[in-house]
Amino acid sequence: GPAQAEWSAPPGWQVLETRYARILYRAPETLARFQQSIQYGSGWWASSSALSDLDHEKIQVIARMKVDAIYERVQQILDMKKKMPPIRIWVYGDKQALEKAFRRIYGRDCPFRAWYEFKTNAVSINAMDCHEGMLAHEIAHGIIDHYLEVRPPRNTAEILARYVDSHLK
Repeated sequence: GPAQAEWSAPPGWQVLETRYARILYRAPETLARFQQSIQYGSGWWASSSALSDLDHEKIQVIARMKVDAIYERVQQILDMKKKMPPIRIWVYGDKQALEKAFRRIYGRDCPFRAWYEFKTNAVSINAMDCHEGMLAHEIAHGIIDHYLEVRPPRNTAEILARYVDSHLK
């Protein structure tokens, strides 16, 4: 609804809008590292870790293309295509920042390398420790939870998300 449109990132966070997502990050280096970690796509930009001298604008373009390509592939694998609210992808600079966020949100130590939260339709991931399969897995949780009228049992959703992860390429 309208509340979704009025949402804005907390202070200190930059937002990169894509067709399906809002990528949130604090520092340009974080986005650069994230985009390098995600090796996916069919264009010149797919394995752009080779292109290390990109400016921030080009990095944003590539990050946008990779995330959208993965999102569309996940929808295709699951055969779950419909209009959904944009998924938020919180990209943390390192493991400490990711774990600190988890503790702040859930009040306990973080047992995950990345996670998806239904309530906020958000993926949290660490730019220093991620890859395309991991991102696809977390995005799959968002698509599954928003596609089905009733959210499936956690184990069922996990099986589907793992299936996506293993069939990405």
